[in-house]
Amino acid sequence: MQQMTRTKLKLAFLLLIAFVPITMATFAFRSASESGFFGGTVNKGNLINPPADITDLAMLDAAGNPVFRSFDELVAELESDDDYEPQPWHIVFVNTQDCDSACRERIHLLRQMHITLNKNTPRVRRYYLEAGDLAANTSPLSQASRDHFRAEFPSMGVAFADEASVENNLAAKGVELNLSDDNYIFFVDPVGNVMMYYDSTHGIDDIKTDLEKLLRHSSLG
Repeated sequence: MQQMTRTKLKLAFLLLIAFVPITMATFAFRSASESGFFGGTVNKGNLINPPADITDLAMLDAAGNPVFRSFDELVAELESDDDYEPQPWHIVFVNTQDCDSACRERIHLLRQMHITLNKNTPRVRRYYLEAGDLAANTSPLSQASRDHFRAEFPSMGVAFADEASVENNLAAKGVELNLSDDNYIFFVDPVGNVMMYYDSTHGIDDIKTDLEKLLRHSSLG
């Protein structure tokens, strides 16, 4: 009987872990929308509402393994409350070409912005996503760019995705983008909601303004 009670309590706790962050994220998202943060000219970026999931970005590591899984999948595999690890906010920079000087400057500015978040810096992680033709087994990212990333941006994650797959996944969520037209930057919250995106017309100050508001109004991450 005691063992059964402990099992039920454990299950209830794990369900609570899953429920609370999602509820908080949904509440924060809706509250921000209703208060005007995501409407008119208050926010600088483009809202994705309802948000896409981080798995829609189809990010793979160098070995071809998924970088992220859905929040539901992560929670389903928890065996103990001690296993739950809060996730950070993610800034994902997407490029379909080699990273030229303009690309490197943009990434540099993102890093500087990240540093100036001060106490909130650990709540955010940056990724460079190379979107290309995975079936062709070719990479638009040159060795020089890879070396540059390792030397200048060691804390930035690098991932790979199939360009067409990402576009199709986002289109299914109502986001029509041609990734080869521009360098896009996506915001992803700690429970995997891809909620906003930016293009080259948005300055780094625009991105920082939105990110600081999100971090200020959310306890997630």
